Amino acid sequence: MNYRVTLAYDGTEYHGFQWQAGLVTIQSALGDALQKLAGEPVIIHAAGRTDAGVHAEGQVVSFRLNKQWDERRLRNALNGNLPHDIRALTAEVAPDDFHARFHAQAKIYRYQIYVNQVMNPLWMRYAWHFPYELDAERLRADAAALLGRHDFSAFTVSSSAVKSHVRTLTDFRLETEGALWRLWFSGNGFLRYQVRTMVGALVDVNRGRLPINSLSEILARRDRQLTGTAAPAHGLTLAKVEY
Repeated sequence: MNYRVTLAYDGTEYHGFQWQAGLVTIQSALGDALQKLAGEPVIIHAAGRTDAGVHAEGQVVSFRLNKQWDERRLRNALNGNLPHDIRALTAEVAPDDFHARFHAQAKIYRYQIYVNQVMNPLWMRYAWHFPYELDAERLRADAAALLGRHDFSAFTVSSSAVKSHVRTLTDFRLETEGALWRLWFSGNGFLRYQVRTMVGALVDVNRGRLPINSLSEILARRDRQLTGTAAPAHGLTLAKVEY
């Protein structure tokens, strides 16, 4: 029986989603919980592989179990065997051909920045503390250059093994609530470190700290060295996967 589960997790204590030998990951914790229920190892497919320290409130996984489970009982059984910082929000029977990764149509990420000289400790695990002023209107204007279909080679790791760095960013929104800034990115898919590198570049351009102050030119030149340092992982959350 094929199942689809929506997960939320605090990624602080994990080395990303994907299983890695000798390291604690979201996938290894979920795999341990599922093995207790199934009595055998379970193959897990995720909509996306979040990196170390990145959070999620809408990660989607799919897997097969050797017996049929009531959906509510499956959710509760998973939560009874998962660490406290990983939770199954929903569990449901999925079509037999459903695949969490291959059927995903879009992903929405949220990046949070706490723009204030003094950091609120309640946001320390979930927002990047930036103690300098930022221009919200310029940030929105600069981000507009990223919208659409582009080669995002300048915004990923140079060693990326994917066949193409072309992706489509369909929407960007900036919301401010006092010192807390929320940057929303929607797209058909994202490269490794892409969102964090875009955030870092937007902030650096805003502060005049890059050799090129045009994101359009950075995109065109496809040079990772032009984009500066990626924003810290703990500010990033995979908010939703759309199917």
